[in-house]
Amino acid sequence: MKSALKNILLVAVVLVVCALLLEAMTRLFVDDGLTYELEMWKYATRVKVRDTRPDQGHKHGANKNAELMNVPVRTEAHGFRGPAIGEQAAPGVARIAFVGDSTTMGWGVAEKDTFAHQVIARLQAQGRKVDGFNEGVGNWNTLQELTNFKDTGLKMKPDIVALTYFINDGEPMPSYPEESWLDLHSAAWIVLKYRIDSLVRQFGPKPDWKEYYRNLYRDDAAGWKVTQKALAEFGDIARTTGIKIVVFHLPELHELKPYPFQDVTDKVHKVVDATGMPFVDLLPTVETMDPSTLWVTVPDPHPNAKADAAFTEGMIKVLTPMLDDLCRDKQKGCAGQ
Repeated sequence: MKSALKNILLVAVVLVVCALLLEAMTRLFVDDGLTYELEMWKYATRVKVRDTRPDQGHKHGANKNAELMNVPVRTEAHGFRGPAIGEQAAPGVARIAFVGDSTTMGWGVAEKDTFAHQVIARLQAQGRKVDGFNEGVGNWNTLQELTNFKDTGLKMKPDIVALTYFINDGEPMPSYPEESWLDLHSAAWIVLKYRIDSLVRQFGPKPDWKEYYRNLYRDDAAGWKVTQKALAEFGDIARTTGIKIVVFHLPELHELKPYPFQDVTDKVHKVVDATGMPFVDLLPTVETMDPSTLWVTVPDPHPNAKADAAFTEGMIKVLTPMLDDLCRDKQKGCAGQ
């Protein structure tokens, strides 16, 4: 009996030591600040917080700081990425809200290089009286963007909303399985689980990425139905509040010319047109560029600083006449005054 217990104890000690060594090696040699699954794990555990409402799911926590993809990410009291911002803009200042998912939040992009920051900085450099905030959160769909905007963004009294639309915004609400201790604390477990899942996906039956995206926009797809309703409600907000909401379509950056999802863009465009909100496709700002030069990393095709700079140019062309209208009608956002 003593011999059996001794052997069990020995095996347990060896397993614990091996697990600790594996964890140490993962953190020392695998975690280089650019390993996708580890960076997403850090984002989920250090910046995001759960919101159990069925139409929200998760959001950014207040006053969080983390280094993700080797760039610092901070949130202020409302969960917006960036510095603190007052509840109301100063007199004469037009406020622009940027609402969207990780492409708006600026995954893998320094704060100053996100299009949300670049647009405001460029307009201010032109002498415009503007400020703004970045309400982008990773893994949000349009319903989640709407829910948070109604809760938080509206309270900030924006004059203009740049609502960005990316092809995965048609996804249904994400699931939130119960997390184990390993899910929350072990880098080695996160890497192991991700790599096993990748192998299963690689060798098991699955739609390719093009088929996956296109399936989101079937007429009977549940996520697409909810997305259409969320876009319609954004349109209702624009009509009832007088806020100018413009929908900027951000292209999927794997392939650009020819663009494989023009049919999806056209479908979204038609829905947005019915809401009365302007729809602006930003594909022309990048379509002549080599797609891989616009990615945060290869193979992570989130828009990098170069892509955000191109999107900034397209946005400013649309936002400038909107600011001119605000200047004329409400004496806000004027230049050189």
